[in-house]
Amino acid sequence: MPLPCTYSLAPAILEAAQPAETMSIAPSSSFLAVFCLISAVFFTGFLVKMMIRVAVLDHPGHRSAHERPTPKGGGVGVMATFFVLCPILLAETGQPVLSAPVLLTALATALLAGVSWLDDLYQWPPSIKFAAQCLAAALVVAGGTSLPLPMTWGGPIAGALISALWLVFITNAINFMDGLNGLISGSLAVGCLLIALTGPAFGVPDLFWPALLLCACLCGFLPFNYPKARIFLGDVGSQGCGLLAGAAALHVAHATPLPSGWLLGPCLLFPLIYDVLFTLVRRKLAGHSLVQAHRGHLYQVLHRSGVNPALITLAEWGFVVWGAVVAHFIAPLPVLPGLACGLGLLLVPQLLWTGCAIQQTRRHPVGPW
Repeated sequence: MPLPCTYSLAPAILEAAQPAETMSIAPSSSFLAVFCLISAVFFTGFLVKMMIRVAVLDHPGHRSAHERPTPKGGGVGVMATFFVLCPILLAETGQPVLSAPVLLTALATALLAGVSWLDDLYQWPPSIKFAAQCLAAALVVAGGTSLPLPMTWGGPIAGALISALWLVFITNAINFMDGLNGLISGSLAVGCLLIALTGPAFGVPDLFWPALLLCACLCGFLPFNYPKARIFLGDVGSQGCGLLAGAAALHVAHATPLPSGWLLGPCLLFPLIYDVLFTLVRRKLAGHSLVQAHRGHLYQVLHRSGVNPALITLAEWGFVVWGAVVAHFIAPLPVLPGLACGLGLLLVPQLLWTGCAIQQTRRHPVGPW
């Protein structure tokens, strides 16, 4: 967990020491920025329609929530639009475009999205995807987006290692949870909107426009995926967006002056983190393989037991909003009390959600999960 320290792995450009300059945008720039956001929604929608016509199909299997072949690769529209408009948006709002953190994060995201799209096409072995995730995480950390741990907690080496592990974990967690219409795309859209709105209060106003842009891109995709899916996000979208979400969480942890402000990212992503960790622990205790494909996530179990998938997705979006409320409440607290209090508050709805799944499967058995 990060504590105040006097050094940084990142260049000075990451320090977010000029929030006033970052947010003082000329009216013309504001107009162009808003135009970029509106364009992102429609351009993403246009590209997603094109990907539906390309028809790289996801055929249903025993783990699938869909019953008929459905196109995948909607994330191509999301990621392409984000890459095209983000440099324009950063330049128009007076933020650095050619800084090390921006360039290396962009390179890492492009690399991972590209490999993931090829995997969507050719079904590569998991080892290739994992290697791409590790390389992408290393690039993000090399750019300076890393936890600022003091020497008493291991210093910059420990901070870099933990940051890379976090990026690989959260990228996989988001990919694992992308199995129900609108769950990941909607959760990330809500999370991006909340980061944009709360970022200035957490000392990271520089995330305002990039977060809004990714939210706009996801909103352009969402009508094609929720409540009925005409196309899926695919690994290209879930892994690309997952890496960006993890990097944003690290940037908040790096730049926030609030003692427990570093928990903003984990709080917003906690519903996804909890489901993945709970499922891994439960499968381990049950003697199941942790690397074998399954359909035992809580959202999958609830869906299999007959709960309306649209309602499950809406509940997950609500959990993200609750994460923002918790993050705001604990931000001024010291690190350890903030962590303990935040964990307790975040666990309450997740434990209720788990209890709901258990009760539902007792009424409507779904077999081993």
